[in-house]
Amino acid sequence: MIFLIADDNDAKANWLEAMVEKSGIAEAVIRARTTEEAKELIDSRKPEGAFIDYEMPSEDGPAVIAYLLTNVPSAKVAMVSSSNSSEYHADAEAAGALSYICTSFEEEDVVEKVMDTLEEWKL
Repeated sequence: MIFLIADDNDAKANWLEAMVEKSGIAEAVIRARTTEEAKELIDSRKPEGAFIDYEMPSEDGPAVIAYLLTNVPSAKVAMVSSSNSSEYHADAEAAGALSYICTSFEEEDVVEKVMDTLEEWKL
């Protein structure tokens, strides 16, 4: 599986990439810092899994999720954000995200949620 991480925060993207690699779910992890980069990677690499941040330069994360699912309908996608806003949850769900992961909780809980999500997607 090709796995996309779309996040303009390098520290969070590095952390997420380490979790994806640890899970063994992906043969390759690709990264985008902007909506435009994410769309280019979606067009060229057709990722089958993705962690998308909500707040990104130009368009928001739900726009990226919708674009990905239009191009790769079977992709597994989670919104990963530091905000636990109910509006963000609703937007992510409406765009087609299978999961919403808030990174502002205790690290142990976030790691568990990320790893559980990746394990579920392996099936």
